[in-house]
Amino acid sequence: MTRKLCQVSTFISSLGIVMALASRGIFVVGAKRTPFCKYGGSLRELPASYAYAATAKDALNSANLDAILIDATIVGNVNFLSQCDGGKTPRYCGLYSGVPIEKSALGVHKSCGSGLQSVITGAMEILAGSAKTCLTGGTEAMSSLPFLVRDVRFGTSLGKPYYLEDHIRKQFPDSYTGLTLQKMAEIIGERYKINRDMADAYAYKSHLKRKAALENKLLKDKLTSLTVTLKKKDVIIENDELPEVPSIDEFNSAPLLLSDGKIVTSLNSSVPVDGAAALVLANEGIVKCKNLQPLARVSGWACVGVDPLDTGLAATPAVMKLLQTVNLNIDDIDIFEINETFATNALATIKELKIDENKVNTHGGALALGHPVGATGARMAVHLVHQLNRGVKRAIAASSCGGGQGIAVLFEAV
Repeated sequence: MTRKLCQVSTFISSLGIVMALASRGIFVVGAKRTPFCKYGGSLRELPASYAYAATAKDALNSANLDAILIDATIVGNVNFLSQCDGGKTPRYCGLYSGVPIEKSALGVHKSCGSGLQSVITGAMEILAGSAKTCLTGGTEAMSSLPFLVRDVRFGTSLGKPYYLEDHIRKQFPDSYTGLTLQKMAEIIGERYKINRDMADAYAYKSHLKRKAALENKLLKDKLTSLTVTLKKKDVIIENDELPEVPSIDEFNSAPLLLSDGKIVTSLNSSVPVDGAAALVLANEGIVKCKNLQPLARVSGWACVGVDPLDTGLAATPAVMKLLQTVNLNIDDIDIFEINETFATNALATIKELKIDENKVNTHGGALALGHPVGATGARMAVHLVHQLNRGVKRAIAASSCGGGQGIAVLFEAV
């Protein structure tokens, strides 16, 4: 048994050396995101592919790279039923961005980790030599999700009622665990002795971080302005369309999401929003040939599986596997982006990793910015790579993903 463990350890160490050497040539040369707008807000009628294309064009422009040089488009998109193009959305994200029609596209669905997985898959394409450049990221039109009516396709008996099902609002039990995400977050809170006050305090800090970043104009270089038509008038959306920082009284009076719950509320849980984020990846040859100025290097990544009951904790083993792979310690990382689907999940992850909360989500996380599922991971990456130009050397973006999965990506300053 010891010998097998040693062999595994040696393999991981060797893999780390290979990844460290190979990934030296994978760069983020452009990174932008749209404003994130509240559910039913200004982006409610904008197709997900249009939102992505707008920010992808901006990312390409900031990189000084022509879209005709993009070899592949890889886009995270979870709720593809929210637009008429359905599963073709990633393909049209590329075409609307100006990518040549003969270049392929791929849609990524890894729940909350979809945007980060798109970056990993793009990096893999470059490592494999099948692409020199990749357009990656994620997009989500949460406001356009349709209502569902079940069990009527083959007819219903006379007088049998049927119900409209709101995919956004309803809490769906997981088929494997029999629990909802809200219940699992509640259980994690109980296990890690996180009470409601602690969860509320964490969520409140996330809002304050976002407010400070906004006031200090730290988000400006990340955002793509959008022009949308509302009530037959063109409106320019330049900033996130999100609620003001909730007051302490509002946190105290926020409703619990579970009838038997004591921790998880509407304000210490993330809310659905509309938005997109794009990152342009390029190999070293393109960077030198086109004299590009990289924002960051993609230096490593890791994906793991855990018991679905522990879905909200899966970011932790993903980060630990990543650090082992690239031969770094947790103290070697300057800042983190950890997905804030629920405050309890984020707090438990911070506790398990033993990291300073002030190093996490320094510009606010999903509790303050909202959670456009397929785009959140890409948004996290966009926020990190821009901070690498401000004295930050290393940064990790990590997220748990539905079904008991974790994902983490390491970015380094160039």
